[in-house]
Amino acid sequence: MKKESERRIATIMFADISGFTAMSEKMDPEEVTNIMNSVFKMMGDIVEQNEGRIDKFIGDCVMVTFGVPTAIENAPQKAVNTAIEMR
Repeated sequence: MKKESERRIATIMFADISGFTAMSEKMDPEEVTNIMNSVFKMMGDIVEQNEGRIDKFIGDCVMVTFGVPTAIENAPQKAVNTAIEMR
């Protein structure tokens, strides 16, 4: 049975690490990997608490969706709250 498609407004948030390139150029690759794993874990926890969904990682950036594939109340506000908490 084919599922019906549904039009919905989605909120997308991108979070990038300021100064990442300069920092990573001065460090060993293993150090960079360890730091990024910790940062992405922390970001993932915050995203989950705010009902977001990590779509993908792009280098030192994370792309998060709110309201897709499942609708949530106040998706734009939850994206803003997520960004504030990540800071």
